[in-house]
Amino acid sequence: MNVVFFGEPGGEEEAGFPLLPDCQVLVVSAGKRSGKKNGISYVPLSEVRELEPSHGVAVVSHPYWMPFLRQWKPYAVIGLAYGADASSDASYHYYRKVLNRFCDAVLTDSEEAMLDLSLRGIPAFHSSGPLGLSEGTAIAERCAELVGLCKVNADVYDLRRSIQELAAHKRTERTEGLLEAIECEPHNEALITLAARYLYAEGRHSEAEYYGFQAFGRCVVASGSRCLSLYRWIAMVQARQGKTEDALNSFGVTAIQAEDKARYQRLLAAYDQQLHALVCADICRENGDMAYALELLERHPTPFDRSIRYQLYKETGQYPKALDLLAQDRPKELAVERERWLLLGEQEEQEGCVPQAVSFYLKAACIDQEVISNILRLEMMERFLAAYS
Repeated sequence: MNVVFFGEPGGEEEAGFPLLPDCQVLVVSAGKRSGKKNGISYVPLSEVRELEPSHGVAVVSHPYWMPFLRQWKPYAVIGLAYGADASSDASYHYYRKVLNRFCDAVLTDSEEAMLDLSLRGIPAFHSSGPLGLSEGTAIAERCAELVGLCKVNADVYDLRRSIQELAAHKRTERTEGLLEAIECEPHNEALITLAARYLYAEGRHSEAEYYGFQAFGRCVVASGSRCLSLYRWIAMVQARQGKTEDALNSFGVTAIQAEDKARYQRLLAAYDQQLHALVCADICRENGDMAYALELLERHPTPFDRSIRYQLYKETGQYPKALDLLAQDRPKELAVERERWLLLGEQEEQEGCVPQAVSFYLKAACIDQEVISNILRLEMMERFLAAYS
């Protein structure tokens, strides 16, 4: 099996990517440089194109590789989401989000990021901290573990199930470890907050609510906006349990800004109309549990949930469903037409069909000139890939 590392611009020599047992490890190098160092082969992108993708595992640390991976179609994609993800580049974050959806697994140095990805149904692993290992060693161990699963699972569906099971097992281990730590430090707000989030990811919602309130009680001593965000998270935990009235009241506590107050009034109106699924779904969506929000809305559809469902379909990359909703929503209006061209452009872009994506973006730009930024984003990505070709 070929394990190919797609790294940061100009950083292939410093990648420090680990050797993996029974695998040929390659690192994509800039330009046409080739060579071998410490058992790792450095090759230009042209040589990667010639490799059999069904026997390839891509390990990706920069999201601009996403369009190439869409075309090459390796057997598995492992994403690395580390400190560099703090970049302020909007294009970087756009491709990072898309790459996360495309990856079979994501390794990150942030437990918060790992839990957020888990809520989106993306198998994510925290490769430092609790392991007590250095970052490089932790990455090596996790990569070896995941590549090992790729070897023993000849079917892609079996592989995804195995990765999901491994992610769930790691979360369970961490949850139990946190609960044991709280017994020794019962007033540690950070531990309690983290335990609440893990319990939510584990589906242990009543326990998550209990620890969420425990954390909030300790947080109010210091006061501040962080307490309000924690209370809003409690609203989501209550919504997940079907406690619609409690969830709405908890959200109301946090509705201080004008935008939040307006949203709270809309949710109150929906609640008065007995649209409980809509209320719970919107609260969950706002707090990152988009998978559950979408499941809830599709299970209990109403004529009033279309804008929320549209945003969820768009956010999760379900473009055909988003386009179907747009087709029902005054398709002749310029704003709707602009949005349709944008969606079509994003769909083609994420499939690696750049010329077609540009064509759709240009049509949207005829309605709104700001759409030109999407074309500039594509040009930036193509310059990045050209450096390796």
